[in-house]
Amino acid sequence: MSGPGYWMHETSGVLRPAVEAYLHDEPMTDAQIAAMRAYLRQWIEAPHWAGAALLRRDVDGLTSRAAISDWLSRAERLGIDPL
Repeated sequence: MSGPGYWMHETSGVLRPAVEAYLHDEPMTDAQIAAMRAYLRQWIEAPHWAGAALLRRDVDGLTSRAAISDWLSRAERLGIDPL
């Protein structure tokens, strides 16, 4: 069974700038936030993550850098590190 794809292997050219803006604490556009949300959604929907029901529930609410940061912190506490 294969796992979720990693952002660094993405080839559309849309996700990488979004993740890099997040990682470098740069301003993020609404489109970049949407790209991150879509990436995190495909990541957390993978069947690998037991105990991630709350993260699955909350992924659609990622509408700001702060929300993404909070979500990623919660994911990391469960051993989930999509970045």
